[in-house]
Amino acid sequence: MSSDLQTKLEKYERKAASYKTAAEQAKSRADRALYQGLAGYCDDLADKFRQVIAKRADPFVAAE
Repeated sequence: MSSDLQTKLEKYERKAASYKTAAEQAKSRADRALYQGLAGYCDDLADKFRQVIAKRADPFVAAE
């Protein structure tokens, strides 16, 4: 189960990096905003997976 979470974490980290690159290379302001938004969304998902992984690794981590 933990490896599935790690795999998903890595997937969203890669997607966020890809969207950040696309945002840097975007020609229009609208495209740049779109890719920045997608990168932020993927970063948020990756953060949530990190939190879940950390809580499963240490069950005594206080709930936030």
